[in-house]
Order: sequence, then C-alpha cells, then structure tokens
Amino acid sequence: MSAAPPAGAVDVHRPGRADTTPPARRPRLVASLRALGYVSPIWVFVLAVGIVPTGYAVWMSLTEQTLTAPYPAFVGLDNYVQAVFTAQFAGALGVTLIFVLAGLITQFVVGYLLAVCLHQQLRGFRIARTILLIPMLLTPAVVGLTWNFMFNPDLGVVQAIQGVFGIHANWLADPTLARLLVVMVDSWMNVPFVMLLVAAGMTSLPEEPIEAAAIDGAGWWKTTRYVVLPMLRPVLVITLLVRCVDIARIFDHIFTTTQGGPGTATQSVTLEAYNSTFQFFQFGHGAAIALALALIMFPVYFLYVRLTKI
Repeated sequence: MSAAPPAGAVDVHRPGRADTTPPARRPRLVASLRALGYVSPIWVFVLAVGIVPTGYAVWMSLTEQTLTAPYPAFVGLDNYVQAVFTAQFAGALGVTLIFVLAGLITQFVVGYLLAVCLHQQLRGFRIARTILLIPMLLTPAVVGLTWNFMFNPDLGVVQAIQGVFGIHANWLADPTLARLLVVMVDSWMNVPFVMLLVAAGMTSLPEEPIEAAAIDGAGWWKTTRYVVLPMLRPVLVITLLVRCVDIARIFDHIFTTTQGGPGTATQSVTLEAYNSTFQFFQFGHGAAIALALALIMFPVYFLYVRLTKI
C-alpha cells in the first residue's frame, strides 16, 4: 500500500495539470494585454504614416527609378553624390537659411509685440484677436496665389499703389524683393501662431516680479529684457524650434508666389526636391534631397524632444 503524498505537493503523474502561472502575474499579464489593445491603433498609425514612408524614401534614395525602367536599380550613395553634394543643393540650402533667419526674426518681433498688446487687454482686444487669427486659418496655397496676384506687375494692386508714388519695382523679377515677398507671406500667415503661444505664456507669469521691477523704476525695455523674457524662455525656445522646422520645409508659399524665381533666387531645398521628383522624374535624387534636409534638421528635432520631455 503506497503512502499518501505530503500536503502541498503536486502529483505530476495525474493528467490535466493545473495552471502553473503564479497568481500574482495573472493580473499583470491581463493589464499588459489590455494596454496593448489601447496603444496598438497609435502604433499602426505611426507605422502607416511615419515608419513605412520613411523607410520607402530611404530605399528610393538608394536606387535609380525612372518612369521607363521596369525595375529600380540599386546605386548605393550615387544619388546623394549627384544631388546633395552639389553647388545647386548648397545654393538651395543657403536660400532656405535666409528664409529661416529672416522669418524667425520677423515673426518673433511682430508676434511678441502683438502678444504684449493682447495681454494688456486694451479696448477692443477681443475683436483684434479674432481678426489677427484669420491668416492662420487660411490655406497656404490660396494665400500664396492671392499675394502673387496682388504683386503682379501688370494687374496687381501693389503695382498700382507704387505707381502713385512714382515707384516701379517688380517684386517678382528682383531677387531681393522676391525673397522679401516670400518672407512677408510666410510671416503674415504664422505671426498669429507665435502671438498665441507668447500670449499664453504671459498669462501664466507671476505678477510679483513685474510689479517689483516697476517699483524699482525699471522701464518697459528693462522689465522686458531682465524680467519678462527670462521667465518666457521655455515658451520662446519651443516656439523658436517649431517655427524653425516649419520654415525650413517651406514650399507652398514659394511654389504659388515666385515658383523659385527669378532664376533660383527663391528656390529652397523642398522646392529643389519637388523639381527633381516631379519635373525631371529623378525620384532617387528627390528622395536623397528630402532625406538630406531631414538629417540637417535632426539636431533641432532632438533638441525639441529633449526640451518637451517626449
């Protein structure tokens, strides 16, 4: 007669063994599966609109693709050598840098002054705020075409106003004026964005340091420089990075106003990539130019992620 197994022992010879998963791990496993169900749509979206297109662009930049070739041929880094390490790309990068610097200075100065006026809540500021937000709500292509018609040398209203004062400047034919026109169009549309962020940052500032500066006899400029701007630094830096990236990839305003002219005076990197892809059908060159711009702007992306703790 065999002895009975001790208490708490598991008979491994019996069929249908019980689940050996520790009870403490079951709720954690269920919670993980539930969380996976919540985040899986986001990952599918990121995969569909971010990872897959980027991977396809990288593959396209390493191949030679044309409308007549049945299959793409792998060429390695030849597209980068022929499209990126050229004087034409360097010129387009220089034009883009001009737009970035001029746009940031214009938009931050005007946006800050408008934010100060809104923060003081002067009479009629609600109506003014609504009017100032209208440019940000419009379509960039429509805005560019409208400004192009306004500065048309034959039918534009700006040309008619210039004629009254004896000025006959062709904004679309002069390189300097054409670049200034692109900066004006982009600033007109995006100054409200800067104004909103700066005004939102001003509403969260404590009043005590500003009141103390006023008691000490500090004027508007000293209060702004030594009190307001240091407290607004986080908001200003984030706004600066966002606008820097947005201006660096400017395309709509250039394409609808100057189309890169006169000559290549306003041809940015994004317009260079567009022309290579859709005008000359050099798909590998266009992808290489676009990826080169992304790599150049990567430090700005990295800094933005670090500052926003994403």
